[in-house]
Amino acid sequence: MIATSPNQRSSNRIPYAAELVVVSGRHAWRAELTDLSEGGCGVFRPFECDLEEGVLVQLFFLDETGHGEGVDARVARDDPRRLGFEYHEPRPLPPLPA
Repeated sequence: MIATSPNQRSSNRIPYAAELVVVSGRHAWRAELTDLSEGGCGVFRPFECDLEEGVLVQLFFLDETGHGEGVDARVARDDPRRLGFEYHEPRPLPPLPA
């Protein structure tokens, strides 16, 4: 039996390739999505991105037209190659605009 946690990051992640924009204050970075779940997602760290664990951000998952709906999140994982985000609220898969 696998123990589950109420932490949103423990939900099953699926590999997923897409582009999104990460916005923090007056700064924004384009990022390549690596995986996602209903509770969060992972990206390759954008060049010169200095975000640290705990920082609040907005994520814009872009559709084929370049439109994106903002998703509130926080940085939950911070390492030199990747960033992990935890959404404030669970999101449908994939979290693209309708």
